Amino acid sequence: MSFYPSSNRILLVDAYGHIYRSFYGIRSLTNARGEDVNALYGMARLFMNLELSMKSDFGAIVYDLGKCKRRCELLPEYKAQRPPMPDALRSQLPIIKEWGAAFGWARVEKRGLEADDLLAAITAKREKDQDVGIFSFDKDILQLVNEKVKVLTLGPKNALNVTDADEVKKKFGVCPEQVIDYLALVGDSADNINGVRGVGPKTAAQLLNQYRTLDGIIEHVDEIKKTKLHDTLVDSTDLMRRNYSLVRLDHELPDDWTGLENIRRQEPDWDQIETLAIDQNFKSLLAMIQKQKKKTQCKQLDLF
Repeated sequence: MSFYPSSNRILLVDAYGHIYRSFYGIRSLTNARGEDVNALYGMARLFMNLELSMKSDFGAIVYDLGKCKRRCELLPEYKAQRPPMPDALRSQLPIIKEWGAAFGWARVEKRGLEADDLLAAITAKREKDQDVGIFSFDKDILQLVNEKVKVLTLGPKNALNVTDADEVKKKFGVCPEQVIDYLALVGDSADNINGVRGVGPKTAAQLLNQYRTLDGIIEHVDEIKKTKLHDTLVDSTDLMRRNYSLVRLDHELPDDWTGLENIRRQEPDWDQIETLAIDQNFKSLLAMIQKQKKKTQCKQLDLF
């Protein structure tokens, strides 16, 4: 598996998925002023790694900005189990955004929209020939996977992990276009969405492989011979339809969206990045940054 290099591709990063992972995955990291910088360091490394290995014409760091009103109206408990953002993380957000801008990434966010919805909306605006790589750990995003859209993660030693349709099928037993129906059946504990009682991943996949969609299951429910499963599905029709609406991603874009030019990647400002790294005492990153800065300067001289 690979994600073919192309300058015309779009790279999208689910910001908070990576920020939280860095915050909880990198412990007790502070700068010389005693400020917490663990999430910042993780994101700075991500920006650097993407710059070195994943060039593209278009790209954006996509942020949540408040809960989705539509989903909260459907389910008041939606994401209610999540604790407030720790102050030690919140204090790092402004500088994380500054690093992203210095590396030339556009920032996309809109009040009341979740990052997943914005990722789906931007993906829907791609040109026909464009590949899209979405850096995300969220199961919901897998509903977007197709021949041109892949979900990406960076593994050990920056190895690129690519989730395509075959990987989705291998992991969940269903195709990407069935992921919404699948999650409507099994629920999603990360978002506080309860699934159908007694329907686990294996049963959900079996039902969808036989009846294709949630509507197909509901329409043919009387064909199901197992009495307990039949009765449970009949009693859970409203829950399944509600869950489907909760999991389905919206395609609303920010008000200032004018097209893909909104997310054209700019060249990194290596002087600013170097200053930021020095200020945060990121010595290991600083050596990489200065090396890349020197390479860029040499290339610029070669143009003359």
